[in-house]
Amino acid sequence: MRTQADPYHDIQDRITGQIGALAEALPHCALAQIVQGIDDIRCLARDNGFAAVETLASRLESAVAGGGYRAAILTYLDAMSDAASVPRGPLPAATHEAWLASVAMRLGH
Repeated sequence: MRTQADPYHDIQDRITGQIGALAEALPHCALAQIVQGIDDIRCLARDNGFAAVETLASRLESAVAGGGYRAAILTYLDAMSDAASVPRGPLPAATHEAWLASVAMRLGH
């Protein structure tokens, strides 16, 4: 049951909110704003134990740095949102790899 003062859910809401805000702002964002938004999400995820979100955000940062970012961003953001919505608790490394593989499949890599 979700309580009003549950810090985990507060962070989960912040992460998914930042992901949604970045997705909505994409058409109007400069590259520097996109990079900063991704980094903000990655740091928030890292600092609060959302390792799968952190991993996906890190890979997205690499994709953006590589120049092929526009097509990949929404796919990564969708996967990050899915990863942030997983119930509390550590996830096996295979779960992280499954999200990365799902992104690669959607992008045709």
